[in-house]
Amino acid sequence: MAYLEVLRYLYHKRPMGKVKPGLERISMLLSKLGNPHLEYKTIHIGGTNGKGSVANMVSNILVSQGYRVGSYYSPHLSTFRERIRLNEEYISEEDVVKIYETMEPILNELDKEEIFSPSFFEVVTAMAFLYFAEKNVDIAVLEVGLGGRLDATNVVFPLCSTIVTVDRDHEKTLGYTIEQIAWEKSGIIKERVPLVTGERKREALKVMEDVARKKSSRMYVIDKDFSVKVKSLKLHENRFDYCGENTFEDLVLTMNGPHQIENAGVALKTLEATGLPLSEKAIREGLKNAKNLGRFEILEKNGKMYILDGAHNPHGAESLVRSLKLYFNGEPLSLVIGILDDKNREDILRKYTGIFERVIVTRVPSPRMKDMNSLVDMAKKFFKNVEVIEDPLEAIESTERATVVTGSLFLVGYVREFLTTGKINEEWKL
Repeated sequence: MAYLEVLRYLYHKRPMGKVKPGLERISMLLSKLGNPHLEYKTIHIGGTNGKGSVANMVSNILVSQGYRVGSYYSPHLSTFRERIRLNEEYISEEDVVKIYETMEPILNELDKEEIFSPSFFEVVTAMAFLYFAEKNVDIAVLEVGLGGRLDATNVVFPLCSTIVTVDRDHEKTLGYTIEQIAWEKSGIIKERVPLVTGERKREALKVMEDVARKKSSRMYVIDKDFSVKVKSLKLHENRFDYCGENTFEDLVLTMNGPHQIENAGVALKTLEATGLPLSEKAIREGLKNAKNLGRFEILEKNGKMYILDGAHNPHGAESLVRSLKLYFNGEPLSLVIGILDDKNREDILRKYTGIFERVIVTRVPSPRMKDMNSLVDMAKKFFKNVEVIEDPLEAIESTERATVVTGSLFLVGYVREFLTTGKINEEWKL
């Protein structure tokens, strides 16, 4: 079987939008694979926003220390291979095929009854666990896919559980209040396993505190048990101090945005909570190496700057606006935006008022965007002279100044692929 055939099978036989809450299927699948997720230590990272960034920082610091590290992310931007990494190197196409072919007979067996048939995310999660076991990793850093309690990654017993932030997103699945969402995300808290959080909202913290107390889990909260202090913000060179169990001064983070410095604090506290030995050199080197594609990422092409940010909920949009004001204050900016139908479109758009000189609404290259007309109508409520250019590549090529591309990770990934390679790879055509 070829790599693209495997992806075609995963995307169509097990469509990405088909969510199957519950841990029964992933547990059964992993059991038939020999429970590979029990062969190495893990760190489990969830939250509404910031979990991918924290996971990347944690992973890079561990790699700099010399650990053999598996890392699991979702979703991917440009290539499926981004999801599963060894020492932050993407899994090869050959290994994707090899791992899938190992699992294929078991999947065929489970598919005989719909109730046991694993979803796309469950299959990919199992692929990651099996790959990490075969590569003999020392530790795996796992980003939660959706929520926490019923997420397929929630079969591990980690060294530390981390909930970076709690905000409104995926309300139909997780609930419509902060308390409900916090409860779902707190499902990753395990008995006597420390919990680290960068959340400040009282209503979310109370839920986490209640769950942590019942689980006899020590909880570490930003500004209470650890803190960060911004020293200077400059594109790709953001300096800060960290104070927790240890104190580090003048750390440098290449990820941009004040929220990323807070994420760095969460990452450092997560590592402290694990008890793993780490040198200051590894911490400094790992933070410099850390990057999260498509999150306030700056790219240049043909003399023009693009700011790519996959903000797809109001909290993410708010962080993007704060960063734009800090790094590009007063500079004329264009906005190219596309938002999926199932997102909180109106509240996202509202965050961007008064910032952009030109606003272009475009189509997200995803079947989850069917209703473009209502997005255009909403945009006209908040911006004057809204333009519509359905093709994202035409949209970015039409701008003449620094351009922000946002609203969806699918859109950011598509544009990023074109900006970095000059073409759209075959995976987008599956």
